[in-house]
Amino acid sequence: MAITGNKGEWSEIYTLFKLLGDGKVYAGDAMLNKMDVYYPIIDIIRQESKRFDYRPDDTRQIVVIDQEGTRLLSVPMNRFTSEAKTLFGEITSAKGASFTVPTTEAFMKSIGCNQLKAKSTDKADIHIVIHDLRTGMRPELGFSIKSQLGSASTLLNAGSATNIVYRIEGVNLTDQNISDINAIEDHMSRMERLDELCGILQFDKIDNEVFQNNLLFIDSSMPQFIAECLSISSGCNGILSVADVVKCIAGRNPFGFTGRNVENFYAHKMKMLLLDVALGMTPAKEWSGRYDANGGYLVVRQDGEIVCYHFYYQNDVEDYLFYNTRFERASRSRYNYGSLYRGDDGAVRIKLNLQIRFKK
Repeated sequence: MAITGNKGEWSEIYTLFKLLGDGKVYAGDAMLNKMDVYYPIIDIIRQESKRFDYRPDDTRQIVVIDQEGTRLLSVPMNRFTSEAKTLFGEITSAKGASFTVPTTEAFMKSIGCNQLKAKSTDKADIHIVIHDLRTGMRPELGFSIKSQLGSASTLLNAGSATNIVYRIEGVNLTDQNISDINAIEDHMSRMERLDELCGILQFDKIDNEVFQNNLLFIDSSMPQFIAECLSISSGCNGILSVADVVKCIAGRNPFGFTGRNVENFYAHKMKMLLLDVALGMTPAKEWSGRYDANGGYLVVRQDGEIVCYHFYYQNDVEDYLFYNTRFERASRSRYNYGSLYRGDDGAVRIKLNLQIRFKK
């Protein structure tokens, strides 16, 4: 059966080919520009039904080694460069949600790759041994791959666990008011109507106990902080960029921070959340604080270049996440949010759903 996948899935194979052809990967800044810092690649490990190692040698060959340590074959690095260019062209020109690339599939299978995604139980899409020129160390690190070649990737996926509950204050809503607002199909129009009635969203709780505890694990004020952010991004002003939402929060200063740089105070909170989500935390699973993608991020840019955000340079990883993500309004029909309801205590509430996606 032919191997099929979307642009993001084929980008994982592209990343493998591109890195093996280049023999190194450059660090990126917050705006995805390549920096002067780079990491020589010592080995790339790929685990499917079997483990294969892909090791550059001194003669610019990639030596393919199986899990028993047997050297299976050597492939010139420039062959990987050529295959990467071909695959890049196929990805960028592909139509439809899923497609095949027969020429790439043939080369994949010749080097032991039989599927697009390597086996993984964590957030790491690829495992690489790099030579860190700063420390002299050669650690094996797991990296998450994000591609700009396909649809924008999600950082924090929507689900029933990411619903956040608010009380509607500032207005006495009748049952008829609630019915009329819920009859409005469009979410933004619904929020605009609530705004016209002077309804104010006051954070009540995180709907899912596990997600609530995970947020508290990061920061004791994180539930309220992210609820404030979601309230702004779900409102009528159209602000969705994470950086812009945080700037708006800083203007309100809900926690009464009295230091000189209020915006940095709130930006730091957001960066802590984004980093933990990027490297391990998921809403519906108890968070231990341990990172899965312990290397960081590899980003396939629209021009085919790959930049690395190494966790050793944590500030660069945080800045990349902060300036390249946005809030997204999830499907209301799937996650049961956006409708007003009256609780047993008589208070009117609404659920909003948290989802964070990378910018294109």
